[in-house]
Amino acid sequence: MADPPDDGRALAALCENLPRLVRTAESEGWSAELHEARRALREEERRPKEVVDDLSRMLGLDVLIRGRPAIPDLPAAGHLPPPPGGYRCPKGRCPRDARSEPGGAIPTCDVYELPLKYSPG
Repeated sequence: MADPPDDGRALAALCENLPRLVRTAESEGWSAELHEARRALREEERRPKEVVDDLSRMLGLDVLIRGRPAIPDLPAAGHLPPPPGGYRCPKGRCPRDARSEPGGAIPTCDVYELPLKYSPG
């Protein structure tokens, strides 16, 4: 059964923000809660939106599911534009669509701790 759209958006937002959340959790002492949330998502014990909502309430935030900042994707002078397509959720559970910089690392999913899968478009 496919995840509802809200779950996909929540998982994409969490995945994209997870590196920052891990750093914040380490400095503020809630790493165990974040680790448990990641485990529950990987094992599919809880819906992604439920996990994100619980983390947001715990932190007193609603920023985890707001849109990501708009950053123009313009090629640097002298470089070819990136090929069409992008990198997508390795488990096919969220709509995240990431791009890598030419010569850069393949984007990763920090929820599943796997590289994102390339999709030509």
